[in-house]
Amino acid sequence: MNQFKDRLLRSVRANLNHLLDQVKDFEERGGIKHVFDDDAEPAEGWEDIGLGASRSAPPGPQPSVNKTLHDYYANLEVPFGSDLPTVKAAYRRLMRNYHPDKFANDPQMESKATELSQELAHAYQRIESYLKTGRF
Repeated sequence: MNQFKDRLLRSVRANLNHLLDQVKDFEERGGIKHVFDDDAEPAEGWEDIGLGASRSAPPGPQPSVNKTLHDYYANLEVPFGSDLPTVKAAYRRLMRNYHPDKFANDPQMESKATELSQELAHAYQRIESYLKTGRF
């Protein structure tokens, strides 16, 4: 029963963190005033959802990519909330398939595999630390 409670609490925490990330992203884009205010300049990124498509966005730096725990699970191709042995098995399987040494004959593919393996390692580390400590 305790395992079920722990898993449920981890899932609830992860979902709340995901929602908080979405709210933070919405506020960084300008919040609700850009949805209703026709005179306001749209923040960067609104064009892809249709708001301000006729207006140009103000120039500025590209927003940083805020990855959530859901993204890390998706990178490792496992369902959200999977336990550590499942995540570890998926990580090892993907690293076997995309390890840079496997593409040593093709420099272009080797560089892509290096990038991908670094992404996979980062995702695995984040999920592992979350599952061990309960913090993202």
